[in-house]
Amino acid sequence: MTEPYKKLEVAPRNLTARAAYRAAGNPANTRLDSGVGNCFPGLEMDVRDLDRRFFPGLVFNAVRVPLNPAPDAPKRTEGFHLVFVDYMYDPMLPANSDVAWVRKLLADYTGEVADRLAEGRWFISSIMQGEKKISAYKRNGEPIDGMTVWRFVRSLEPGEKSPVTIALERREHDGEVKEDLIYLQAPRRQYRTQDGVFDGAYQPGELTQSLCNPWSHDFRDCGCHYWPSNHPDVVMAEVDETEALPTGQTADPMAAETYLDWLRNDRGPAGDVAARNTVEENRPYQIDHYQVNQMWGELPIVVEGRETGTFYEAAPDQSFVGPYPDRKAMIDALGAKLAPLELVLTMQYLYAYFSLADPEQVDHARWPALKDDLIFARRAILGVSIGEMTHLRWANQMLWTLQGPDVYEPVITPAQSIRTGPDPSQNYPRTLSPLTPDTLDRFIEIERPEGFIDRAYARCVATMLDRKEYPAHLYELAVRIDTDGDEHFLRFSHMKQILSKYPFKDGVAPYLRPLTPDTEGKADAAMANFHKVEAGLKAAYTAEAKGDMAAAQASIAKVRSAMEDFREEGEALAAEGIGIPFWPEHQA
Repeated sequence: MTEPYKKLEVAPRNLTARAAYRAAGNPANTRLDSGVGNCFPGLEMDVRDLDRRFFPGLVFNAVRVPLNPAPDAPKRTEGFHLVFVDYMYDPMLPANSDVAWVRKLLADYTGEVADRLAEGRWFISSIMQGEKKISAYKRNGEPIDGMTVWRFVRSLEPGEKSPVTIALERREHDGEVKEDLIYLQAPRRQYRTQDGVFDGAYQPGELTQSLCNPWSHDFRDCGCHYWPSNHPDVVMAEVDETEALPTGQTADPMAAETYLDWLRNDRGPAGDVAARNTVEENRPYQIDHYQVNQMWGELPIVVEGRETGTFYEAAPDQSFVGPYPDRKAMIDALGAKLAPLELVLTMQYLYAYFSLADPEQVDHARWPALKDDLIFARRAILGVSIGEMTHLRWANQMLWTLQGPDVYEPVITPAQSIRTGPDPSQNYPRTLSPLTPDTLDRFIEIERPEGFIDRAYARCVATMLDRKEYPAHLYELAVRIDTDGDEHFLRFSHMKQILSKYPFKDGVAPYLRPLTPDTEGKADAAMANFHKVEAGLKAAYTAEAKGDMAAAQASIAKVRSAMEDFREEGEALAAEGIGIPFWPEHQA
């Protein structure tokens, strides 16, 4: 049995955390529970503003590489740029101090060093602490971007026991360094006092001065993929329930499961196209700052990853996704149904993978786009196969955690049939078939969101909500498997969209190799390697259940080697039209 979680006693170490109430005179955003993201660039503050004053008496800015500099602009402006010297009210540099490093710095800031720093543009050339020295230059001699130098500064240890030595250089308009370096040494600033409040060197408003105004302007380009709670990045479109099928499923599942850019400029149906892979690719099709400043209140609310209109109605509860009555029932389902299901799907998908033609061998003259389409399709179905193998491992991990290493037996046996709906009659026998349009439709139906297999782990999720009995990591595993079906559904749907433009008749298509399961022993070597994979997984799971990670990793290495040999043999057999007979009913 898993030990119940112990209650943790949390002792606040700063004044803000101790103020578990609305302190008189404090605005609402001073409360920790009001925070959206106290990070770069943040909504409440910009953490970079702390490191501007990491060195006593100096104020820096992290300058990035300019995207489109003017022709006559200064060269090599990136790096940690010295803005000004500010020592007079710095708590670390009291005028009456008798500390040696303080006296030395005050002498520099009021003498020749100060005169030199008052002229030209000065940047950090290097930082040294202890025996470690970090250069602010790349190997090719170009300055490092200021954001990278900032991360170096963040890594410095505070305190007088580990003083920091910085080298400052003056860069001319052409970017060249023509003067001698200035070396200064002092402890890195301790940003908070022992009472947990910010050091007195920071002026009112300084920690928010780099944020945008209004906040919605910052919302537009905030480092992107950063606002976890109120700034979605990619979403699914709102579903028109009036067009649902009699079964309750959406009439256009492809559109319903396509991820869109939430900030897309075209809000009409024509703009509901799949989001691109990177921020830079999506940027030309997004609303700009002036638009988001004016219409931020019109951007749709996102619930459960989907845009919503005026009203939100939760998905109807499915009777077959309630919790299991007890731990034993869940263990029985994992061992007898769910884990075998992952393996049988892996085998079906691999067989279909080998049926796709070699992209280099197709008729490029007749089908110019077929090579690229095949590369996509093969990668997509192989990715889904690997995903199912990952699910097999996670299902076994849930079993060994729930049962304990002394009782657990690895489940490496494929299911005899596949169920696609809540009705027990919605079963069909496992089968090996090329990736014909009918086969692809069956795969889409298997992985369909809200379908039976997509929700197969939902009962595990519902059961393991009881955190006193079940560890949190098991709940997370069940959730990940339960939600992966959406991704598999999308991959198969995109494959259908791409491959449907090619003719198919009597089992023949330009993208297919018509496979027939081997009955003459030609695939014996491939099957032997697949059995090595099964044996290796069994050994790995057994070792990992007992906490022997070294043995588990050794077995996994053998599995990977056997799987690579299996893949090569499968390709060679498929070139001859021979399919690998995974199950006895297909063997001689």
